[in-house]
Amino acid sequence: MTKKILLTLSSMAVAVLFWYYIGAVWVLKDNSSSFSKLQCVSYAPFGKDESPFLFDKGLVLSSEKIKEDLKLLSKYTDCIRTYSTVGLEMIPAIARENNLKMLMGAWVSKDVNQTKQELDTLIKLASENQDIVKAVIVGNEVLLRGDTSDLLLLEYINKVKDALPNTKVTYADVWEFWIKHPMIKDSTDFVTIHILPYWEDEPMGIKKAISHLAQVRVEVEDILKEKNILIGETGWPSEGRSREDAHPSKINQALFVREFVKLAEERNWDYNIIEAFDQPWKRVSEGAVGGFWGLFDKDRLDKNVFAGDVSNFPNYKYLAFASILLILLFSLLLRNKEISAAKILLFSAVNTSFAVLYMLQVEQYNIIVRNIWEGTWATLVLLTTIFVYYFLLSYIVKPKRSDVIPNLFFYLASFFAFILTINLAFNGRYENFEIYGFIILAISFLWLFKNQYSKLNFGNFEKALSLVLVIASIIVVYNETYLNVFSNIWVILALIFAYILNKGTSKNITICDLKEISIYTLAFVAIFTAFKFGFVSNKELSIQCNLDSNSLSCGIKDFMGAAVYFGYIGFIAIITAIIAFIVDKRSYTMIALFFSVGSVILSNTFLGSIGFIIVTYLLTKEKN
Repeated sequence: MTKKILLTLSSMAVAVLFWYYIGAVWVLKDNSSSFSKLQCVSYAPFGKDESPFLFDKGLVLSSEKIKEDLKLLSKYTDCIRTYSTVGLEMIPAIARENNLKMLMGAWVSKDVNQTKQELDTLIKLASENQDIVKAVIVGNEVLLRGDTSDLLLLEYINKVKDALPNTKVTYADVWEFWIKHPMIKDSTDFVTIHILPYWEDEPMGIKKAISHLAQVRVEVEDILKEKNILIGETGWPSEGRSREDAHPSKINQALFVREFVKLAEERNWDYNIIEAFDQPWKRVSEGAVGGFWGLFDKDRLDKNVFAGDVSNFPNYKYLAFASILLILLFSLLLRNKEISAAKILLFSAVNTSFAVLYMLQVEQYNIIVRNIWEGTWATLVLLTTIFVYYFLLSYIVKPKRSDVIPNLFFYLASFFAFILTINLAFNGRYENFEIYGFIILAISFLWLFKNQYSKLNFGNFEKALSLVLVIASIIVVYNETYLNVFSNIWVILALIFAYILNKGTSKNITICDLKEISIYTLAFVAIFTAFKFGFVSNKELSIQCNLDSNSLSCGIKDFMGAAVYFGYIGFIAIITAIIAFIVDKRSYTMIALFFSVGSVILSNTFLGSIGFIIVTYLLTKEKN
């Protein structure tokens, strides 16, 4: 009993030390002397439950909240950059009250009527507030999105220049698009470039980010022969998924901003930091990372980006407390059990590691979950993980149990791993690596199934899932490169599930038994890949359709774009799969396979992968 108590207390101490180290010791120390005020900061006036998409539904922004925002920002900057005018007409007057200048932007989109309204409002507001408007920005990353042609954009810029002869006019885009469209420079008063090392096609880690930014800034000046350059957007996210070796974190965000501002002041560069406050609404289109670029969080609380100690886990005390509770709870399995000191030590090591990993997964979900559907997913994964956690510890205590763990939990975990791997392979830019809980699951199943694979009695269904997991893992490695540590860990985890699925399959079953489903799946992949890149995602066609949308092909393209954006393709995939499951006829199953594959390729990967699991079961069940 004494050994059990001592090892349990030791487990708790190790967990506390772990959280204390990463929460209180591993911090960025205060550097208050780095700078006084930022030159300019991007400002979107939306609260945590608001978004610009709600204007059509009657959203009216609170002037009182905007006053509070700008009063706060005036302590840290003398200028704000805005991106739209319609619905934000009260901002200039409030900015003036707080002695703030403005880089006033108009949102240019493929909607010509909406763009006209934005430009007209921009002209009106800039004319009435010349004392505080430093410059106007006609469009933001329009060419990057392919919302319009460079010629139509020039028309918009010249329209504003003619209407505002005494105001400087510019356009803002990622630096590559200024180089691709140098004629834009001839119509603007200065060049506004965005340099975001995290979002580069070849992402830059925090150690190289500042030097890369400086190199790009110099190159753009040399290529365009233009010294009058504003860095219109730069910054770093505090949370979200890693891109290669570019890791979002609170410490990295503070490091980037502090080092960049120091460099900009040394070189006398004009700049604007993105952004003032975290904007949760951006997570819909940019993944979790989109909502965490703010210098202040969604509740307007300071992240200490400017000065002060910065921790990646400021709530480490709560996480440590929860880890202790888990360790204590599962230590009850040792009660009244006669086991060796070696097994008590093993039990304690696993319990400590899993408690920490489990709370890391809870913390990740706390950050990335944004709606009831993602909350449901997180709940299912966490419940599955906690049960498997329990079963493994029970097995360590009493290893000769024949009913170690119900197969239900392995199938659930495998399906979860399959769905996430497909997401990362075919729509991975905005997906997260949920590695912590799946480390628990992968280790547990390897341990529990050791030397028991023949008893699993898997068939063609499991063989097919293992094959797809391997292929998808290869695609993930290709997309993410070996530089992404989190991606590498995820691929290892996915391959562990593929290994177990394959190892538990009868040796009489070979890949040749999956020939039919493989041929049809590959054929559908080829069809939808050609359709996606030749039609749906064709940027040249997009620009043509934005200029003249009356053709049939443009109508189909717009319809498909909306269907993909709102997830309709995924709903069709899951509905046809359910119908095929109920009807259980081959023709229905092949239709469901067609839509499931299409849903995955067209970026509705979550529902598409679920549909694919159902269809794969239907196509292989007769052979199992």
